[in-house]
Amino acid sequence: MDLIFPLLILFMIGLVFMSSRQRKKQENKQKDLQNSIKVGDVVVMTSGISGTVVDVDDERTIDLEIAPDVVTTWLRAAVRETLVGDAAAEHTDDDTDHEALPESSVPTESTPVVDAATNGSPAKSDIAADKKDAASDASDNVSSPRSS
Repeated sequence: MDLIFPLLILFMIGLVFMSSRQRKKQENKQKDLQNSIKVGDVVVMTSGISGTVVDVDDERTIDLEIAPDVVTTWLRAAVRETLVGDAAAEHTDDDTDHEALPESSVPTESTPVVDAATNGSPAKSDIAADKKDAASDASDNVSSPRSS
């Protein structure tokens, strides 16, 4: 019984030490990402906006082109990730064309897939079910609030 309390204290100190190391690694990785940004990189900001870097003269800010002829200025700290674009594809030996996609947008098993045969349009049975629901809603005897 006398060993339980000191072991618990050591365990808690170990958890604090490990979590601080992991946090420092993430901070260093993010700093390296933000310092390695160069003109032509496609980046995603923390707000979800993506764009092409057009200017990196300032050490605190970058200029992004988010649409043709639309340039905005952002803090480097707002960069969440860089996308793999055409520049990275040129350095590989593959002749396949790669689109710029973050890892988070790669389809997984839980991602819904649209059937190519229906071209993304709902099935006829879904349309019939919607019409049936609309007809039953119209026949309900629900009173609407009156305006005075």
